Amino acid sequence: MTVLYFETAVNVALFVSYTIITLIILFQIGRILYNKHNIFSFRFGFLVLGLLWGIMRTLLWLVIESNSQMGVLILFSIPINIQFATFSLLVLFYAHVVHRHSWERVTKKRFTIAYCIVNVVLLILQCVWIALNYKNTPDGSSSSAEEPPWIGQVQSILTGIVFLLLVSILAFYGWRLNIILKTTKSQQFQSQLPMSIIPITFFIFLCFFSRCIFDFVSAFGIGEINLGNPNVRDSITIIVSYFVWEIIPFILILILFWRIPTTSIGGIGSRRTKNINNNNYAYPQPSYAPGRVINQTTGQPSNGNLARLFLDPQRYDSDDETTSLVHKGQSPVLYSGRHSPYSTTPISGSH
Repeated sequence: MTVLYFETAVNVALFVSYTIITLIILFQIGRILYNKHNIFSFRFGFLVLGLLWGIMRTLLWLVIESNSQMGVLILFSIPINIQFATFSLLVLFYAHVVHRHSWERVTKKRFTIAYCIVNVVLLILQCVWIALNYKNTPDGSSSSAEEPPWIGQVQSILTGIVFLLLVSILAFYGWRLNIILKTTKSQQFQSQLPMSIIPITFFIFLCFFSRCIFDFVSAFGIGEINLGNPNVRDSITIIVSYFVWEIIPFILILILFWRIPTTSIGGIGSRRTKNINNNNYAYPQPSYAPGRVINQTTGQPSNGNLARLFLDPQRYDSDDETTSLVHKGQSPVLYSGRHSPYSTTPISGSH
């Protein structure tokens, strides 16, 4: 009876936790869609992957006691790959910043291909493990206690390799990004990235490094986490491990890319009209671009809504994440360099 109580407590606690974070992700996706931001962005990619991960984890803790062995195996294993895809996408974002000068010409294609290949290979390996587990586990059993020992060892080694690869590339590009932030003298570039990006990266690294070590150690039967029939210590260990290795890292991603500005152009007509008529101060006065200043004077020939479309500092806030992380009332001067989408306005300074 006591064991059943602790098992239920663990399932309920994690079900509620993953449900909450999934609802937060849905809220963020709704904000992006409502404000007509670009969906082909790093931020939206994080959220879509996080939504899949959150839904599968929520379902896992809802049906973990069911007799559907294959369903439980899929819900238990595939989110690990989704988590890897999410945080390797974070590495891709860091590479986008580090290689910003050559990103569009060469680097973007290479890194995107590598990202897809690595994730597809790891997903195939995970599916092979699921098939082996299902084939070698007695019918109707979803408990790890009924598995042959080598099944658990293969899973631990595979998961350890996944997170070893992740922490390695995360550490490398976090280190490169830190050097760039420390050595660059460009105040404009430094203003485009939040000061918390390095501490957040370091904390994510610690979370995944601890998981990597645990997975390799548990492959030898040391410190295994038993999801079936947990006692008090096992229950606490399960909850803490899932928080440290899964929930907290994704919360940090949400914090890093939390700000989604309300656009005054591209939304519902009444909202657009209200913003244009009553919030004229929302546009830069004047707007700066490299080597020139675009003056917005009342006597200028009417470019009409076209001028406002390209001079709205919130219009492209989700199109280039390096310009959207820290625009919290800053002057347009700070984010108008040649790496900013605001510098490519079609409105000329004179006619």
